[in-house]
Amino acid sequence: MKKRVLLGMSGGIDSSVAAMILQERGFEVMGVTFIFSGDVESNSHHSSQAAKSLADALGISHIVVDLRTEFKELVINYFINDYVSGKTPFPCAVCNPQLKFKFLEKIASDCSCNFIATGHYVRITEKQGIKYISSGRDRDKDQAFFLWGLKKELIEKLVFPLGDLLKQDIRQYAKERGFVSLNEKKESLGICFIEGNNYRNFLIDNGLTGSPGNFIDLQGNVLGRHKGIYYYTIGQRRGLGLQMNKPLFVSEIRVESNEVFLSDFDTMYRNRIFLENTHFVEEKLVRSDKTYSVKIRYRLQENLCTITLLPENRAIVQLKEPLAMVAKGQTAVIYEDDCVLGGGFIEGSE
Repeated sequence: MKKRVLLGMSGGIDSSVAAMILQERGFEVMGVTFIFSGDVESNSHHSSQAAKSLADALGISHIVVDLRTEFKELVINYFINDYVSGKTPFPCAVCNPQLKFKFLEKIASDCSCNFIATGHYVRITEKQGIKYISSGRDRDKDQAFFLWGLKKELIEKLVFPLGDLLKQDIRQYAKERGFVSLNEKKESLGICFIEGNNYRNFLIDNGLTGSPGNFIDLQGNVLGRHKGIYYYTIGQRRGLGLQMNKPLFVSEIRVESNEVFLSDFDTMYRNRIFLENTHFVEEKLVRSDKTYSVKIRYRLQENLCTITLLPENRAIVQLKEPLAMVAKGQTAVIYEDDCVLGGGFIEGSE
C-alpha cells in the first residue's frame, strides 16, 4: 500500500518539483491549492489553473479550496489591526500555523493522507526523539524562519522534498523532466496579498489614511510634521520628508499621541526583547541557562541569546550582542543549531 501525501501546490516550480520528487519516492500524491485573495481573474485563479495543469500532467488528483473569507478574517484583519496599534505586522507568522497548515492538516485527515508536504526549503531534524523544522540546505532560500508556529503533532506528519536541494537543482530537475515552462514563472516576493508590495496603498484602500502629527527627537523637540503613523516603520530612514544635517531613523511610533520618534542609528540598539504569544515545539526542553540563537528578521544573521519563559505565553530574550531596529509586532525565532525551537511576537525591547 502506497504512502499517501497531501501536497500544497501553488502552480510554481517549487511545489511542482516537490510533486515529482514525492512520486519518485513512491508516494501517492494528492494536490491542493488554496485561494487566499483576489477574484476569478486574479493571479490566485491563474495559480490554481497552473497547479491543476501540472497535476493532470503528473496524473495526480487535485482540488482547489477557497479560503478568501478565512484569510480576510484572520490575516488581513490582523495585518490592519497591527498597523492601527503602531506595530509592524508579520502576516506569514499568522497565516502558516493558523490557516495554511491548519487546513492542510484538516484536508489530509479528511482525505486519509498520512503525510503533508509543501515546497518549502526546510528540513525535518530529530533531536532527543522530537522532530523540529530546521534550515534547508539552500541558505539563500531557507524558509524555516516562517514556520516557527507549527505544533509538534503536525511537524511529525510533514515531508519537505526540497530541503536537501539547491534552487539550481530544482530548476535543472524540472528541465530534465520536460517542464521547462516552470523555470519561466516569476517567484512571488514580499507580502502575497498586496499588489506591488505597496502596503501603504493597501492600508489607504482599507480606510487607514492616518492623520498628520509631529516628528519628535529623543529630547522632545519637534523636528517637523509626518503624514500619518501608518506611513512609517521602525528603522525607516527614507521618505521622511525632512531636511536634516545627519541621518535619522524611525525609532518609536506612539499611537496615543500620534507621534513618530526619530533618532541616530546608534541609539536604536537593544539588549533585551520581550515576547508575547510564544510557541515552542517542546517548551519543557527550553532552558534559561542555555545559549541559543535568535533571528528577528528573515535576512538578518542569527544572534546568540538566552531565553527565559514566563507565564501566559511570554518570554524574555537576553541578547549576547545588542540588536538594532527591533520592531513591535515582528517575530523573534529561537534556534538551537539549525533547529527552530519556536518563537513569539515582539511586544517590546530595551
